[in-house]
Amino acid sequence: MNEFYVGYAPKMPAGLRVFVRKVVISFAAVAIAVAAVLLSGQMPFAKSTFEFGEARSLEGILETTPYPTLLVDRPGDVGSNSKYSRYLLVAPGKHGADLLLEGLNSKRVHLKGELIYRGGQTMIEVQPASVQTLANTEPGPAQFHSLGKITATGEIVDSKCYLGVMNPGMGKVHRDCASRCISGGIPPIFVTTAGDKFLLVDLEGEPFQRDALRKFIAEPISVQGELLQRGDSKFLKIDLAEAQHGN
Repeated sequence: MNEFYVGYAPKMPAGLRVFVRKVVISFAAVAIAVAAVLLSGQMPFAKSTFEFGEARSLEGILETTPYPTLLVDRPGDVGSNSKYSRYLLVAPGKHGADLLLEGLNSKRVHLKGELIYRGGQTMIEVQPASVQTLANTEPGPAQFHSLGKITATGEIVDSKCYLGVMNPGMGKVHRDCASRCISGGIPPIFVTTAGDKFLLVDLEGEPFQRDALRKFIAEPISVQGELLQRGDSKFLKIDLAEAQHGN
C-alpha cells in the first residue's frame, strides 16, 4: 500500500519524507546553478569610488566655464604635461556647482570636498561653506585646442553618478537619476562604445540648457562634432539637432 500523508497528522511517513527531502534538495541545487549562470553573465561593476564622509582640503584656481573645475598645481617638473590637475566640481545632491562658485572665475581658492573618481577622472563634491578666496584674479583659463571632427556612438551620462556616486552609473536602469542630475546642473559626459569619455558642450562651447539632453540620456545615440581639449580635459562640441538615436 502506498504511503499517504494527511496534513493534520503529526508526522509524514518515512518513505514519503525521504522522497520530499530529495525533491527539495534537487530544486535548491537547480536554483543555485541557475543563479550562478545568470551571475556569470553579468558585467562586473566599474572600479569607481566616492569618498563619502572623507573630506579633503584642496587649493587651486577656479575655472567656472563651461563647467566648474578646480585647477590644482602639480608638483615638480611636469615636462610636456599640463601644469594642473583638473577636478570637476559639483555641489551636494543632484546639483551642479555653478551658483555655489558664481563670480569666482580665475580666483585662487581653498575648499573642502569629497573625491569621486573613476578611470583617471576625478570630481569633487564641494562642501558649500568651505570655499574661501585666497588671492586676486589669476591668469584666465586656457583656450580650447581643437583635435578635429569625429563621429561617435555612445551614451550620455551624468558625470557625478558615472564617476563613482552610483554603480552602475549608466544604462536604462539609471536613466531617471541621470536625467534629474543633469537637469540640476551636473556636467553631462558622452561615453563612447569604445570607452572614450568627453564632456558635452553646445556649438558655442557652453553647457546645454539643462533639459535639452533629456530625450537622449541613457539611450544609444550617434553624434558628429568637434573634439576639443583644455589641459587634460576633453570636450565634444555637438549640434544636438543632428544627434541620432542608435539601434
